[in-house]
Amino acid sequence: MESKEPYTTTTAPLSPPPVYEKPGFGARLQEFMNTFWVYEIIASLVSLAMIAAIFGVLHHYNGWDVDLWDYSWSLGSLIGLLATISQVAMAVPLASGISQLKWTWYKNSQKLTDLDKFEQSSRGPFGSVRLLFSRPFKFLGAFGAILTILTLAFHTLVQNAISTRSAMIELDGLYGDPVYGAIYPQGNNYTDKFLDYTTGTGLGDQGPSLDMVADISHGLYYTSMDFDTQFQLSIAKCGSGNCTWKNIQTLSVCSQCADISSLIGHDQGYYTLYGTLVAMDESTGLVSSLADTEYPDPTVLSGVGPLIAHITTLARPDLNADPLGIDCALYWCVWDRSDVTMINWNITNSVDVFWTDPSVTTTYQQTNNIEITPPTCYNEFSEPIDTSQCTKTISPYSQVGLQNYFIGDRSGFTGSVNLTGGMGFQDGISYTWGNVWIYTTLFKIRWGYMVLPTILVVGSVIFMVVTIVKSWGYEKWKSSVLPLLFHPLAEEVRPGVAPHKMSELKAVAENKEVRLERGHTGSQFV
Repeated sequence: MESKEPYTTTTAPLSPPPVYEKPGFGARLQEFMNTFWVYEIIASLVSLAMIAAIFGVLHHYNGWDVDLWDYSWSLGSLIGLLATISQVAMAVPLASGISQLKWTWYKNSQKLTDLDKFEQSSRGPFGSVRLLFSRPFKFLGAFGAILTILTLAFHTLVQNAISTRSAMIELDGLYGDPVYGAIYPQGNNYTDKFLDYTTGTGLGDQGPSLDMVADISHGLYYTSMDFDTQFQLSIAKCGSGNCTWKNIQTLSVCSQCADISSLIGHDQGYYTLYGTLVAMDESTGLVSSLADTEYPDPTVLSGVGPLIAHITTLARPDLNADPLGIDCALYWCVWDRSDVTMINWNITNSVDVFWTDPSVTTTYQQTNNIEITPPTCYNEFSEPIDTSQCTKTISPYSQVGLQNYFIGDRSGFTGSVNLTGGMGFQDGISYTWGNVWIYTTLFKIRWGYMVLPTILVVGSVIFMVVTIVKSWGYEKWKSSVLPLLFHPLAEEVRPGVAPHKMSELKAVAENKEVRLERGHTGSQFV
């Protein structure tokens, strides 16, 4: 008989959701900073700030004199400290990013051993090498692993950017210093009466001063090369031996010579020069010279300025050689030197221009001054000034003194005649100031070594940003081991008897593919 009782079923009640103790403020703050990657963002900003500081310091001290660094620590130590801070800060987003990627990796079924490889990679370069060779390069974790490996070279590359080089630098504060500065005398006037070298006070038998005779003798008996490297030591003052002058202008003596061998004649055992009184015995003569104060033939020597002496010479190297005829003139001029460089007390470079005024003529024992005004004029600081301030004056006594010296019995000369040194002791001397330079050691920054460190810092920031985007919606467990304790393997994938040895654990994990799945009881590897 059919029962009239209603049909009923019973079901087990659902477990109530767990009730957790409300976390305190400190715990909530930690959760906020972990969820929104605050630690990693701060570390990335610190790393960027340190690499920027390194660039700033290196740029500031690039080309800086090493001797001016007077701190108790070296520049390398300072850069090393900044590099260490940047490297340590850069490791924070790399480690957190790789650790977080292991949780997103298991959104699909993957080998259980990958969990261990990700964890090892987050701890340093060795684990990153293992991760790199265990998976294709296409996944984001490989990028983080590469950055982690390359950080090994970060500190070394940054410090290797600092080098030194030898260079010449200008000493500040010495321009115009009469004691330690660069001083080049320039003769403006040659006006000494030379009354100590005459028998009377009138124009007549005056002769040049002893210092002028010494300068002339130097030009007569030394070669031009000897003259250039030795004579300058006596007129230019440069404490370091390395100085430069922009413009120097001084009264000087110029010379012209011409070959007049075509005028040589031969008569009764003598060589002669037509039109002159020069003669030389063909059997014994080597040099015959005659000096006077008459202007040379303008077709032979043109553009001659205020004349000092006209010298005609017959000369030959030996008795078997044919003689040469040489016609020379010494005259007043203005010597303009620009871009003058002295290295190790020798003038090694300059642009020399000689100017004279052929319209100013002279006669022997003339009573009026000789005056020449160059087309350019500079003051002691090499600045252009009005040409009226640069008129060069030679007095009659000075002129006749030089003329008397040259028209005496001279045997000829082999070098150049420059009277700047002798004029340096006469009235009207002034000075041109230059720059003093010294050899020193400078910091040299090799910027190429900063390329990879910069790429690493920027790359770590990019890696962190991409990881944040990729893990959006996932729990931010990162490197914590607590999730593995609270969300273990599901029963169906867990081995009946858990192995204990590491090799056994790895062997079992290698054959297990799991994924992280969230259920009503929490997340599990299934």
